[in-house]
This record gives sequence, C-alpha cells and structure tokens, in this order.
Amino acid sequence: MKTTNDIIDGVPVIEKLSVDELGTGKHRFFFKATTDSLGNYHRVPVIVIKGSEPGKKLFIQSTLHGDEVQGVDVIHQLLPHLDPATLKGTVVMVPGANPPGMQLASRYYPSQNETQTFTNLNRMMPGDATSSNAGSRFAHALWHNLYMDNADIFLDLHTDSTGTAFPFFMFADFRSADVCRLAALQPADQILEDDGIDGSVETELVRAGIPSLTVELGCANVFDPDMTRRGVQGILNTMVDYKMIAGKVDLLGIETYVGNEEVSVIADQGGFARVLVKLNQDVTKGQPVATMTNAFGDVVAEYSAPCDGRVLSVCTTPLREPGATIMQVLRRI
Repeated sequence: MKTTNDIIDGVPVIEKLSVDELGTGKHRFFFKATTDSLGNYHRVPVIVIKGSEPGKKLFIQSTLHGDEVQGVDVIHQLLPHLDPATLKGTVVMVPGANPPGMQLASRYYPSQNETQTFTNLNRMMPGDATSSNAGSRFAHALWHNLYMDNADIFLDLHTDSTGTAFPFFMFADFRSADVCRLAALQPADQILEDDGIDGSVETELVRAGIPSLTVELGCANVFDPDMTRRGVQGILNTMVDYKMIAGKVDLLGIETYVGNEEVSVIADQGGFARVLVKLNQDVTKGQPVATMTNAFGDVVAEYSAPCDGRVLSVCTTPLREPGATIMQVLRRI
C-alpha cells in the first residue's frame, strides 16, 4: 500500500492499493491517478471490504466509460450485503473509474492536448506510463496500481453507449474454463462467446490469468432498478460459488441465449430511425426490423434482419447519421 498524507472529506488518498496489507473491515480511499492539464490529480473512489477469513479477491469496476453509470448503482446496492465478519476474502469496488469522462457524460477519457484527444480507456489496457496519450497513462495507473495483485476475479460493469440499449448482456471468452464458470453465475439475457478485444480490461486480464467478464447492463446515463437487481444478484452468485459468502446461486429464472457472432444493421443514409423490434426478441432473416424517415415523414429506407437470431441492441436515439448502428442481432453459427 502506498499512501499519501492527503485526506479528502475524511477519506485517505492512496497512490497504490494493496489489499493484502489491510485489516479486516470496510475501507474507503481515493486513488490518486494521473493529473489533468491544470496539474490536479484525478481521484478515483475505491471501496474495499476485507473479510475476517482468507479467500478470493473479487474486483468490481464500473464506469470506465463515463456515460455508463448503471454499475455505480449496482455497487451501491451491493454494499449492504457485504459484512466483513462473515466474508471470506476481499471485495474491491470502484464506483466510477473514469471521473473526467463521467463529468462530461462521455464514453471517453478526454485529454486537453493539441488534438483534443478522446480516448477509449477500454482499448488502452495495460496502458503506457510514457505515452503521449494522457488516457494511456491513466490506464497504466489503473492497471498497475489498482488492478494488479488485488484481483483473482474481475467483473467490469458497462452499459451500451449513449443512444443505444443492451439487455443484460456479456462478453465472455469461452476458451477459458474459469470464464465459463463465471459467466454461468450471471442472470444474463444474452452472452457473446468472445475472443476478446485488444486493450480491453476483460481481454487483457484473461490473458494475465485473471477470469474476467464485460457485463453490459442496459442503457447509458440511467439507473434501471431491474438491471441493478440482476447485477447485484450476479455478484452475490459469484461470491456464493467461490465460497466467499454463504447462500445459494439464484439465476432468477432467466434462460440465457448464447451466440458467437453479433451482426449489425447500419444506416446507409441519415434520418429518423423507427425500430420495429424489441430487445431479446427472436427474429428471422428478412424480417422487417426498422424504417428510416426524412424530416417530412417520408419513409426513405427499410431495413430487415440480416440473419436469424435474437435482438441484441437497439438505438434509443432516433436521429441516425450514415454509418450509424440501428440495431444488432446476436446469432450462433
């Protein structure tokens, strides 16, 4: 543990987390990451619940994309379920991993350089402390001073991007038996068997031998009570299965659809999209799924399902420019 002499609102500031050095109990920190263009440190909130007995280290992170806040509510509502006296192991929670992005309600980490770079932190892991990209430096701080040595299991909580919606959906690398085990504990609507994306938290952690999931919980910029309930239950299921707490696994009666390819319907011209299908709806190839109208209400384009499958994502913002995604289908091939 590398601490500083700083106290903010009664919360100590740290430069490096080491949960092994903490005593049993509930701990709060501000993690001192990199600085902004005024020289002020970005401070990331960290909550650690250290159990009275040894066990797994479960790391839960939310809002690496700054507009994807649903996981914050999941973490907040999980807290009452965590009692250090009965917990085996440690739970580390980061309810807001990208403070500057959150302040802008932006998916990206904004940096104020000559090109006004907007960095996708979930493509930058494990980061580079000497990079000319401030986002990569920030990612390096998270990876090396928060994640490493503090996680045996990792759940990275996201949502779909602003203007679009997922169901409870997960990216999971099924080539790993440990990831399969972890995925089976979540009450998810859909799972994509995913070989991973370079630079994402999930992919880079799995490569480092740490089972990880990207957990997508609905829409950006909202707290959805059902997504919160299901997200909390998935975490509790994980803790039960890994012997961190007593209890039984409850999948809430949800049957999960597993696919291995996501297929997008893309706007070929701008206008107002009207989606004709709903999330989790089964569709067949050729079935009408959306129309596009112009400002006068004329239908200027019609779109059909590109394949059989299940509706994975829909746009919630009607205005779509050319090249924008209207909806996605998850299928198994």
